[in-house]
Amino acid sequence: MKTISTILEDPITTPELENTFETIKQELGAPFVPNFFQVWGNAPHALQGIVPAMKHILGSGMLERRLKEMIMIAVSSFKHCNYCEAAHQVFCSSMGALPEQIEHLMNRHTLRESDDPKEKAAIDFAIKLAKDPNSSNQEDFSKLESLGYSKPEILEIIGMSGMAVFYSHLASATKIKIDPGFKEALSKQTVK
Repeated sequence: MKTISTILEDPITTPELENTFETIKQELGAPFVPNFFQVWGNAPHALQGIVPAMKHILGSGMLERRLKEMIMIAVSSFKHCNYCEAAHQVFCSSMGALPEQIEHLMNRHTLRESDDPKEKAAIDFAIKLAKDPNSSNQEDFSKLESLGYSKPEILEIIGMSGMAVFYSHLASATKIKIDPGFKEALSKQTVK
């Protein structure tokens, strides 16, 4: 049976879509436009709604991008989104995350006890929200604040959790194929 991503042809290229693809490459620091965005290029209006989340929640803000990538790995692995898990392993690794950390994020959806407790708490909170967004409470905020997170940073963690759930939903529903560029990068990571 064909999946949505194999039924769709490459999107019809327009100057506006090309500009969007260039923005995506710049924001992600990617040498190519990931298949995720290529597939959604078939629905340019939807893509225009998808890109700002990546640009403003993942690509900017007060939190370090590496932590945001770790949240993406943990949540997409929890949501069983192979595409997002693979893509964000590559980005996270390029930002200095250790292979053991990435493996733990994929298998246990958290960091190891020996890792930075501040980062671990942020990831654990993001996973808690991915499981049940209604579960957040004052205790969560107090714990994160006691570790040094500001209110805007806590909101960014919530935003990253929601974005990871959203992107995992979009990638899984369309059965996006993992890009050759991501596969190549992952094979080099496992060789080390």
